[in-house]
Amino acid sequence: MASSQRKPTKSTWVTASQSGIHGRGLFARCAIPAGTRVIEYVGRRISKRESERLEERRLARARRGGDASIYAFVLNSRVDIDGGVPWNLARLANHSCDPNCVTRIIRGHIWIIALRDIAAGDEITYDYNFDWELCRDHRCLCEAAGCPGYILRADLRWRLKRRLARERAAA
Repeated sequence: MASSQRKPTKSTWVTASQSGIHGRGLFARCAIPAGTRVIEYVGRRISKRESERLEERRLARARRGGDASIYAFVLNSRVDIDGGVPWNLARLANHSCDPNCVTRIIRGHIWIIALRDIAAGDEITYDYNFDWELCRDHRCLCEAAGCPGYILRADLRWRLKRRLARERAAA
């Protein structure tokens, strides 16, 4: 079956709907117990070089005022998953600085897993874990307590908050 004809991933746990965080998001269809594999993040397996080309195209779109969303997910040191394919429903899960899910690579598959019990109707979120180099390219709209305003992995957020405070003071 050609990749453009694949059927969307399905999960008994989630459905897509309009998000209060960004665009469309994933929402719990029913209560989800902590530890549940909610949905698999799927897509084309691509090289790091191809992943870099996708990022360059994304940045060019952003400069033109287009969609700056990125769906490349690191699988290992040589391969990424291009999740920006129409059949990857998991790509709709938004980032949050206070997520209810986490991603784990299990036997070569990327899973979004519930960190805690999730109530029916709650938006499914996880920490995108962006590194320092990417954070200023991606505004965070989660509005969680302690959110620095940019998507950045948790252990570096304090550093960004300090830098932003210095920049505001200097302005």
